[in-house]
Amino acid sequence: MNNYDKNLKLLEDNYIYSKNMEHDACGVGLVASTEGKKSRKIVEYGIEALKAVWHRGAVDADGKTGDGAGIHIEIPYDFFVEKIETKGHNHDHSEICIGMIFLPRDNFNVQEDCKTIVEKELTKSNFKIYGWRQVPINTKVLGEKANSNRPEITQVLFKYNYKNLVDKDLERKLYEIRRKIEKEAIKNNLKDFYICSLSAKSIIYKGMFLAEALSDFYIDLKDERFISRYAIFHQRFSTNTFPSWDLAQPFRAIAHNGEINTFKGNCNWMKVHENEIASLLFEDIENLKPVIQPGASDSAALDNVFELLNISGQPAPLAKLMLIPDAWSKKSKILPREHQRLFNFLNSTMEPWDGPAAIAATDNEWAIVANDRNGLRPLRYTITKDKLLFAGSETGMIDLDEKKIISKGKLGPGEIIGIRINKGKVFNNSEIKNYLAKEFKNFNNQIVDLDKKIIINKEKFIFSGSELRKRQHAFGITIEDLELILHPMAEDAKEAVGSMGDDTPLAVLSDHYRPLYHFFRQNFSQVTNPPIDSLRENKVMSLKTRFGNLGNILDFDKLTKDNIYVLESPILSNSQFEKFVNFFGKNSKIIDCTFTHDQSLQESLDNILKESEIAARQGTTQLILTDKTISEEKIAIPMLLCVGAINNHLIKNKLRGYVSINVQTGEALDTHSFATLLGVGATTVNPYLALDSLRQRYEKKTFWKF
Repeated sequence: MNNYDKNLKLLEDNYIYSKNMEHDACGVGLVASTEGKKSRKIVEYGIEALKAVWHRGAVDADGKTGDGAGIHIEIPYDFFVEKIETKGHNHDHSEICIGMIFLPRDNFNVQEDCKTIVEKELTKSNFKIYGWRQVPINTKVLGEKANSNRPEITQVLFKYNYKNLVDKDLERKLYEIRRKIEKEAIKNNLKDFYICSLSAKSIIYKGMFLAEALSDFYIDLKDERFISRYAIFHQRFSTNTFPSWDLAQPFRAIAHNGEINTFKGNCNWMKVHENEIASLLFEDIENLKPVIQPGASDSAALDNVFELLNISGQPAPLAKLMLIPDAWSKKSKILPREHQRLFNFLNSTMEPWDGPAAIAATDNEWAIVANDRNGLRPLRYTITKDKLLFAGSETGMIDLDEKKIISKGKLGPGEIIGIRINKGKVFNNSEIKNYLAKEFKNFNNQIVDLDKKIIINKEKFIFSGSELRKRQHAFGITIEDLELILHPMAEDAKEAVGSMGDDTPLAVLSDHYRPLYHFFRQNFSQVTNPPIDSLRENKVMSLKTRFGNLGNILDFDKLTKDNIYVLESPILSNSQFEKFVNFFGKNSKIIDCTFTHDQSLQESLDNILKESEIAARQGTTQLILTDKTISEEKIAIPMLLCVGAINNHLIKNKLRGYVSINVQTGEALDTHSFATLLGVGATTVNPYLALDSLRQRYEKKTFWKF
């Protein structure tokens, strides 16, 4: 183990660093042919553009070690035919498959173990292996740190023994083989073994060098036979994390500039979806699990899911809209109705991977660049008379003749621009969404808008007078909470404004009672982003929530066993919540989240978990958690604890996808408490005590605006 790895392990052992907390803020881009022709010029432009965004990555003190940079291009056929023939084989003009692989450098025996796993899985699946190729590299361009933890970089050259497996089917086969190899490597504790790409279509050259050193380090890239119809490039800037060779981008499907702020929740929800995924396209669906690989960064995890959707048949633009959706509203008068229907359906299939994001992606049929719903990362594009599309984080990455420019612009929130690689046609944002809306126009029949089912004429309030005051005291709601937090939200229709780095003492150090919500802090983006109000900026934000039985995300025809229910907001008033429970009737189960003095908290939680599991196994679709029954004899269990425990328990038992968790609580008071409840697994929240408290203040005429 080199010094770099020793230091990294020391930091991990002392809980200073965790690979699970990796984030990125990088430079990303795409160069592609708009007529579907391979050329050397595209590869050269890709390398040149990557060098131009060098400032979007960090540089180590040695002046040569970077956060990581790389390029994703099509496999240069003629180049690798020659490499196969030099190994004594005659190539039969079938598709060439290439695996670009990082191996542990310091241990020859471990290298052989890794190669054995690769060869075993390939030969079992009827592939002929031509041999292994040591990738020629120039280590002089590396910094001391990059060189000390440099892997052994090698390629495996092979082909399928029969000619009846090509294109999508071949890529799907290689994807499943790669996943089996990765699982076997983890099982055998083979560290520093990483497959950059395993494909018959494309190959990835990347590493922990500076962007300007890419073509100097990888000598292959200077060969004139390296031609492609697209080049996706990426310069990494890892915020508050450690660079590594495997986390350099591009990944297999995407290159990502930004941060996924919902990362933990997305990973947990993917575990739920894993229980339901099924497809006859694969030999064994279990080979693909876990979908998100252990230790993946937020970008790598997004790539894992993006790639799975591509491989199972969903085109890259559709995968983007599923994972990084547009924000939209039924009230919008700008969006075409067919686009609203498309977004309504896609937003009801999976949870959004939210956060600043600009991506370049390919599924070997499409090459796209796209922005997140807020447009918080720059993406600019240019289309030229030379039949080329340039897109990336910067203007001027390539020095272009202005006279040859046909059009240029920037991508706004949620927008996409892309090319059908084989057809050589550019699709703008509207054209892509028109195409997808036409393809998936029949799926909206599954969606039920619950807002139309729980319309209320008169609001209902539950507690008042002394009963209300008792409950306020029991839940620790103080006069300060009512005056400084709750009251302004009702009077001004705004949440209280505070600084990002608030100086409130940590709850764990407080001498006074602090709700469990206060022990949690928001996972802020590592870079400054403007505050966003979902009500006033509904073009880029929405509170839309969906629930119901989750289905198979790999098969839109069997996406759900039941209807998909949607609500405009997860926060329900007392009357809405009552109608909501009545709407589902026998399909709902009320779970009392209180306990008595003769029970321990652990016993009470165990009983709740058991009750929830039984309800899910009996076909209940809606769990209703309530603490409304507190009294002199019964104490409320912190609702955050209940929701998190039930959510994790049901995930562990592969039941979470069958039920929604709906909360009726007296604890929830402000946006932070709502956010934490939703974050640990709640689907809807009814803050009955907060609403009753507002009603009391209204009756006492404390609101001067009313």
